[in-house]
Amino acid sequence: MIERSPFDKGKSLLIKENNKRFRYLDQDEIANLLENCINDYTKDIIVTVLNTGMRRQEVLSLKWNQVRNGFIYLTETKTDESRQIPINDDLADLFKGIRQKNQLRSEYVFCNDRGNPFNDIKTSFKASLRRAGIEDFRFHDLSIPLQVIL
Repeated sequence: MIERSPFDKGKSLLIKENNKRFRYLDQDEIANLLENCINDYTKDIIVTVLNTGMRRQEVLSLKWNQVRNGFIYLTETKTDESRQIPINDDLADLFKGIRQKNQLRSEYVFCNDRGNPFNDIKTSFKASLRRAGIEDFRFHDLSIPLQVIL
């Protein structure tokens, strides 16, 4: 019996693949996608992600008490680090419209008619992409910061 694994000292035998992806929408594609959204809530979620860079689960679980003083306050994130995201004028107008439409019947910003948060928007997002004729694009690709695009 040996005391230590012979692999403790050496490098991994697995070769790491560079699987980073850099796909984003240009301004025309963004306009086309928003124009071809199959429903309002999908469009609202896409606009929010484009303006904030938030991840899908962060947006879908967003509550009204996290939106205050011109910022979105995220405490439960993928990296377990709290973040504050500034709200620009476009996003402020969007949130105001959502509040008026939903009449604050739910603590969640993005919710269905019963006030329950959406679990996923995969189907409606894919349908919107198909209608817009956009290929090779995932929801995660929306989160690329706008500074990179501009």
